[in-house]
Amino acid sequence: MVRFDPFKEIEEIQERLFRNFGVARPDGGNRTYAPLVDVLDDAQGLHFAVYLPGVEPGQVELTAENNTLSVKAERPFNRPEGVQQYRLEGTYGTFVRSFTIPNTYDLTKVSANFKNGVLYIDIPKAEAAQPRKIDVLVG
Repeated sequence: MVRFDPFKEIEEIQERLFRNFGVARPDGGNRTYAPLVDVLDDAQGLHFAVYLPGVEPGQVELTAENNTLSVKAERPFNRPEGVQQYRLEGTYGTFVRSFTIPNTYDLTKVSANFKNGVLYIDIPKAEAAQPRKIDVLVG
């Protein structure tokens, strides 16, 4: 259900190391993060909670295409002119995460709600995947 990218995981570990030790990124470029996500499944469908701390709702982009659900968000760091920066421990840059969704869920009926820095996404089960009673004919 969830696409695993081992190189992305390595990149995240490097980012955390740089951030935790107050070291600037070697390339000085914009950082890309895989946001933390909770994924739950119940009788109604899949439920995601994507953690996007400090991101404004207008900076969130959610797309569904070919069994892939993708979340992209931006939290830019706007450094005021004339201000000395000693330490930046906040998460600034681009948040990107993609998930492969099985055909048993209906990506045409995705709903999303953004509240307190968390993007909540619901994907209902496809009607074809819902249990249904089948009449048995006699004779």
